[in-house]
Amino acid sequence: MYDFKIIESDESLKQFITYIKDNDLLTIAMDFEGEFNLHIYGEHLCLIQIFDSKNFYIIDPFKISDNVLKEFLEDKEIEKIMFSCDSDASLVKKQYNIEINNVFDVRIIALELGFEKGYSALVENYLDINIGSKASKKKNQMTNWLKRPLTDNQIQYALEDVAYLHQLKTVLIDIATKEKKINSAMKKMKTAGKITKPPKPGWTKITNWKRLSREDKILLKHFFIARDIVAKKLNVPAVRILEKRKLVDLLKCYKDDAKLKSTIKNRDYRIERILYPLMKKAIEDAKNEIHTSSKHV
Repeated sequence: MYDFKIIESDESLKQFITYIKDNDLLTIAMDFEGEFNLHIYGEHLCLIQIFDSKNFYIIDPFKISDNVLKEFLEDKEIEKIMFSCDSDASLVKKQYNIEINNVFDVRIIALELGFEKGYSALVENYLDINIGSKASKKKNQMTNWLKRPLTDNQIQYALEDVAYLHQLKTVLIDIATKEKKINSAMKKMKTAGKITKPPKPGWTKITNWKRLSREDKILLKHFFIARDIVAKKLNVPAVRILEKRKLVDLLKCYKDDAKLKSTIKNRDYRIERILYPLMKKAIEDAKNEIHTSSKHV
């Protein structure tokens, strides 16, 4: 069991920043837990876990102001060791317009060494430590990180993800140096945590998107937007409004009103009642866009 300290105010986070700087603990291990459209609408930072090589910390972002969180994550003096930081960096960029500075992503060196598996496998392979099964990890990834208070199991799982990052950094640097791969790895490290491109719209991530015709892509985009409007309004995961496969199914049946209603049918009549007129509007908006864009082809 890991002992830890909780940081749940602006003042306590500022004190932590001062503490690590005064005690020359400027390299910390860091990871996030978030909500990604599993329990409510949208993506939300729910937890930051820290290990400064001596002590573990849990930062509750719900109780920290945006500007103090920004000050901490953007501090260039504090090196943050992370694993595969892209999704975490994208999350805080999208939610707070924060860019995490001075990131050391151990996955970058691992990939340079030809190791492509996840964090648990990396710890086992290079440190000979087994930190749990895939089933256990998946269960905790799917847990509700929005709830308070957090359970002991949630906190211990979260802290496990930062417990070995300092060791991994040391071991991987040593191996990469011996294999003369350190320079290429550190060159790539300069972009760790940097979001250089805007996120792709959600509808472009739907399976077989690239194979769709121009007209179907426009229709699917408007179906996706309509679904998101309802999900945001009701603050529920978008999948509870309509699964992605049903959005694709609409491409085949939207011209038939009975089939349209059947496809968007939901056990929650409230959802169906709001979604139907929005889908009808989506069809009209898509037709107008198709017509307008065809004039410029």
